Amino acid sequence: MKTSRLASLVLVSGTAWVVLEWLFFATKPSFMSLYSPWEKLSVLSSTSLIVVVSLLMVTVPFSMVALLLRRLSANGRLTSTVALFPLILLLAMTLIVVMDNFTLTLFGWGVRDASGFAIWAYRGATLFFAIFVARLLHSILLERHSSSALKSLTIVVLILLACSIPLLLITVSVSSDEDFELTGSSRDLPNIVILSGDGISAGHMSLYGYERPTTPFMDRVKDEFLVAENHFSNGSDTGGSVISLMSGRLPTTTRVVYPPDAMRGVESFRHLPGILRKLGYYNADISMRHYADPYDLNLRGGFNEANLRHLKDTGGTLVATIRKYPALNPASLLLDRISERMSERFNHVWKDKPMRNPMAEVNEPDRRWMYDDGRMAEVRRLISESSRPLFLHIHMMGTHGEKFRPTKRVYSTDEDYKTLWHIGGYDDAIMDFDRNVEETYQLLEDNGLLESTILIVSSDHGFQHRVLDRLPFMMRLPGQARTGSIAGNTQRLDIAPTVLDFLGIRPPGWMEGRSMLDSKNQDWINRLIFASGSKADKTADEDRWAVRNPQPPWYSLGRLYLIKCNQGFKLLVNTMEMSTASIAGSNLVCDEHLSMSEAREILQAHLREKGYSWE
Repeated sequence: MKTSRLASLVLVSGTAWVVLEWLFFATKPSFMSLYSPWEKLSVLSSTSLIVVVSLLMVTVPFSMVALLLRRLSANGRLTSTVALFPLILLLAMTLIVVMDNFTLTLFGWGVRDASGFAIWAYRGATLFFAIFVARLLHSILLERHSSSALKSLTIVVLILLACSIPLLLITVSVSSDEDFELTGSSRDLPNIVILSGDGISAGHMSLYGYERPTTPFMDRVKDEFLVAENHFSNGSDTGGSVISLMSGRLPTTTRVVYPPDAMRGVESFRHLPGILRKLGYYNADISMRHYADPYDLNLRGGFNEANLRHLKDTGGTLVATIRKYPALNPASLLLDRISERMSERFNHVWKDKPMRNPMAEVNEPDRRWMYDDGRMAEVRRLISESSRPLFLHIHMMGTHGEKFRPTKRVYSTDEDYKTLWHIGGYDDAIMDFDRNVEETYQLLEDNGLLESTILIVSSDHGFQHRVLDRLPFMMRLPGQARTGSIAGNTQRLDIAPTVLDFLGIRPPGWMEGRSMLDSKNQDWINRLIFASGSKADKTADEDRWAVRNPQPPWYSLGRLYLIKCNQGFKLLVNTMEMSTASIAGSNLVCDEHLSMSEAREILQAHLREKGYSWE
C-alpha cells in the first residue's frame, strides 16, 4: 500500500464529492445564483480544499490502524479496507445522493419518500455502491491498475486547489469596528424577546380596531407597551423580512428577497444578533427551517442555537475556523449544504430518521413543524433555563395559511379548513397567536424577568403576503420606560436600531433603520419606506420553494413598493408597470401627496442606488 497513492485517492475522492454537489447547486436555483462565474469557481476550489484537508485528517488515524494490522500479518485487502474506509463511505453516499438527484428530477420521488421495502432497497443500493467503490479503490491502491489516470486526476485536482490560494491570502477576519463597551456588567443587560407572527395584518386585530375581539390579551395590556399605529414590512416574503429585522437593512441592500437568496460575504456578519453576542447574550431562534432559519439564510455568528441546532462555529475544528472569515463564507455555506444533504439521507436510510419536506410543511399545517405548541415548548425551556442575558426570536407559523388549523374555533368550523385563506380560520389563528403572546408574557412574569425584558410583538408581512397592510408592533420596555403610541410610519428595519438605542449603543452606520425611541424632531409621516417582493415564477425542489430563474438584472426581485404617509405604490420591475393604493386603516393626515410619476422616479432611483442596472 503506497502512501502516495492513498493521498492521491483522498484528493480525488474529496474533490469528486464537491464537484458533483457543486454542479447540482450551480445548475439550479440556489445561493450561488447571485454569484458571477468567477465567484462560483472560487466556491468550488475553496470548498474542495477544505474537504480534502478535512478528509486527510480523518484518513490518517485509519491509515495508522491499517499499518498496525499489517505488522500483525493481516492480509492486504483487510488493511487497505481499513485505510480506505472513510473514502468508501464518502463515495458510496455520494452515489446515493447523485441517484437521488436523478430520481427526484425525473420522477419527483426520492429518498425522502422511501419507507418499508424502499428503505431496504436503498440500504441494498448503499451496500452495492460501497462494494463497488471498495473493489475499485482496492485495485488502484494495490497497483492493479495503471497509475497514469490517477496521476492525471491528481494534477487536475492540485491545480483546482491551488486556485483557492489567492483567496486564502486575501482572507481577513471580520472587522472589529463593532466591538462595544458596556458601562456596567452584562448581568445588567435586559433580556430581549421578539415574538413574530407570520402574515398578521393589523386590520384583523382588535388591538387596532377590528370588530372581532381577536386579540383580547394584547387589548388588556396595551397600556404597558409602546404601540406603533402604522408599522410596515420591508418584504412580502418571510426570508427577506426576517433579514431586515435582524440586520436593520432593506432586502434591496442585502439582496435577500426570497429563496434561494442568502446573506453573502461580510454582510453575513452585520446584524443585531452578532452585536448582542459580543455583549454577552445567549441568542436563540425558534422559527422555520429553510425559510426563516438564520443558518439557512447564512446569518453568521449570530445565534447560539436555531431550530434545535446549536451553533457550529464554537469549536476548534477547521470548518469552525473558516466560518469566521468572510472571504470563505460561500465555501462554508456550500459545505454546510452538501454535508446536510448527505447526512439527512444517511440518517433516513440507516437510522429511520425521516427527512423533512419543507414544501409540505409550509402548505400543510397538520405537519408537526407548522404547529406552534412545539415552538412554545422551546420558549418555556429557554426562558426558564437561561442564566445569561437572553435574545430570543420566535417566528410563529399558525397564521401562515393557505389553510388554518387553530387550536380553538370561534369564527370557523372544521369544514372551513378546506377553504383556502378562510377569514374565520385566519381570525381564529390570530387568537391563537394572542394566547401565545399571553403565555410568553406570563412566563416572563412567573420567572421574575418581565421587568428586565424587552418584549416585542410583530409580524413578518401582512395577510397573503401583503406589503401595503399595516402590521402589529408592540414593545414593552423594562419598567415600562416608554408607553403610548407612535403615530407616524415605522418599518421592520427600525426594530434593530431601536433595541440598540435602548441599550445605549449607537446603531452602526450600515443599519438603514431609525430608532423608534427617537421620534422627536423627525418627520415620521412623510418618510419614504421601501419594501420588496419576489418574482411570481416559483419552483419547488427538494429543499424549498425558490424563484425559478434568479438571473440578472433582477435576480429574485419582482416587485418594489413605496409607502409615504397613507399612500402605497407598487412597481413591477420587469415591465416598470405602476399601481397605487391607499393604506387601509391609516390614521395619518398627509400634507403632501406623490403623483404616480413622482413615485416611479423615486422607485427607479432607489433601484439604481442599490446597484440594479436594467437601462
